[in-house]
Amino acid sequence: MSNLARQLERKKIAGDTQHQQRTKTLSEKTSKHRITVGERFLYFATILGVVFATYFIISTYASIYIVNKEIHTLERTIAAQTTDNEALHLQVTELSAPDRILKIAKDKLGMELNDKNVKVVQN
Repeated sequence: MSNLARQLERKKIAGDTQHQQRTKTLSEKTSKHRITVGERFLYFATILGVVFATYFIISTYASIYIVNKEIHTLERTIAAQTTDNEALHLQVTELSAPDRILKIAKDKLGMELNDKNVKVVQN
């Protein structure tokens, strides 16, 4: 009987140690890889914040780029219009020369200059 009792005792001790080892390994596995709900929320909030900040920065740079492109386009348009205005101003100056007007009046229109009828008008 003593042999039978020892066998039962050995089985009981072996079973207890195996059970303790299983619970130890399970608890070690779950404790190593376990992420709490608070940590999950913090990770999610951090990722969401980074995505939002990235979107905000990219959209800001895109709008700045668009505005700069419009500014450069307008500056080119203004420069071209200024050049056209200067050319037209020069043309007006050339066409309003008194000698040219007198020549056209005499040659094409048959007018004569009468110094007695000349009146000077001041602007």
